[in-house]
Amino acid sequence: MSKNKKFQKTLKAEKGITLIALVITIVILIILATVSINVVLGEGGLIQRAQEGKSLTEQAQTDEQEELTGAEEYINGILVGIEDQNPPAPQTPKVEEVKGGEAFDEKTKVVDSKNNEIWVPAGFRIASDSGNTVQQGIVIEDVNASKDTAVQGSQYVWIPVGTFTKDNGSPSGEIKLGRYTFDVSGNPELVQDAANYTDQSESVVIESKFKELVDYRPGVSSDGTDGKNATAKDLKGFIDSVSSNGGYYIGRYEASYASGSSTADYKAASKISNGYSEDSMSYKTGTLWNCINQIDASKVAINTYGNTSVKSDLMNSYAWDTAIVYIQEATGLNYANQTSKNSSLANTGTNADEVCKINDMGSNVKEWTTEYSNYTSSSGVYACTSRGSNYDRSDNFTVDRYGNVTTRNIYHLGFRLNLYL
Repeated sequence: MSKNKKFQKTLKAEKGITLIALVITIVILIILATVSINVVLGEGGLIQRAQEGKSLTEQAQTDEQEELTGAEEYINGILVGIEDQNPPAPQTPKVEEVKGGEAFDEKTKVVDSKNNEIWVPAGFRIASDSGNTVQQGIVIEDVNASKDTAVQGSQYVWIPVGTFTKDNGSPSGEIKLGRYTFDVSGNPELVQDAANYTDQSESVVIESKFKELVDYRPGVSSDGTDGKNATAKDLKGFIDSVSSNGGYYIGRYEASYASGSSTADYKAASKISNGYSEDSMSYKTGTLWNCINQIDASKVAINTYGNTSVKSDLMNSYAWDTAIVYIQEATGLNYANQTSKNSSLANTGTNADEVCKINDMGSNVKEWTTEYSNYTSSSGVYACTSRGSNYDRSDNFTVDRYGNVTTRNIYHLGFRLNLYL
């Protein structure tokens, strides 16, 4: 056999083997493809397992988030319980931040820039022209007054009892609620401490004839000889309130007519008022309330706020004397021995007699108080006590006490409200 024929034979054999290998390869590939498709797409395949894995992962994440949320709620519940047991201390409003703002809905403690505490009754706010400190004079203003517009806007000044920090940072002397006498230099002498309330009744008499009676009586105005003036409505309640709250309020101005048709519903305002009234039966709102006897002045004062968040009354001897002690401590003035700064009846708040935002305690008209006088003379019994100086007397002083007839009403006699929580 020739070489050429042998080569051709070998080539044919190799071609045959290659075709068989190709077929086998294709078959194997088909098998592998089938297996792969089943592995990937078939039941229990990779895609199904991946989807199942994704679902399991998502469920695990959901379960974990629920557990975290539950733990957070549990912890928050514990914290809330702790906060409920130990609530955070409320922020105390500062005078300069709330001046002229809204009325307080409830009795609220505020502090001045020296951290002196002042209690403001519900329905009142710090007046826009109030001082910033106790030394300057803290003024509150009636906003609601049971919607009595004639009384709205009435203003009262805080009288601190105890000590207060002055504007220069130094402490004041101690101010005690009590009945005082004052020497010619204005130095006060405590004659009756309110702390001795149970001993007071008629046991302490000032200048041999003036005393503050404990038990309330509305007074009798049928004649001027029975000696029964109107006394403080609740002297013990006033003293206890001052002890609890560290102070009380007095009218910024002498009382002016506000509303009412009889002494049963009369109300007085503490606002700047016109000083040229004729008599108590021709008053108009905004008129200085002079020409009123002590019995009616007491009824009006008590009725003005009635049974609200505050109590109102005529000034008692404790309220009057302690206010003078405060004024002198705050100003250094001998205010006890000041005479009237006007020589004719004037509008309130216009006489240059303003100290610690309080007007006219030593000027314009004398003011009725609840203090009782046992002074008598051949002309009658002078059961009532008025305080202060009036425009037509240059020899009367802020601290002076005067016995007066129960039924007396005259131009130079008015009154001022005493307010306490």
